[in-house]
Amino acid sequence: MKKEDLLFLNQLIHSFEEAEPKLEKYYKKKDNEKFNKAKKIMLQIQKQISETIR
Repeated sequence: MKKEDLLFLNQLIHSFEEAEPKLEKYYKKKDNEKFNKAKKIMLQIQKQISETIR
């Protein structure tokens, strides 16, 4: 795996870790709109991670 790929993965993981507490916060507040947006972002990040690893 190239150095650029590793750096990109590191950024994606960092973004994922930042999004997780927001997802939990919106879930607890029952803010469905923001929860769904945060979930969508996390799924996009997860997809990018999977594609980069392949």
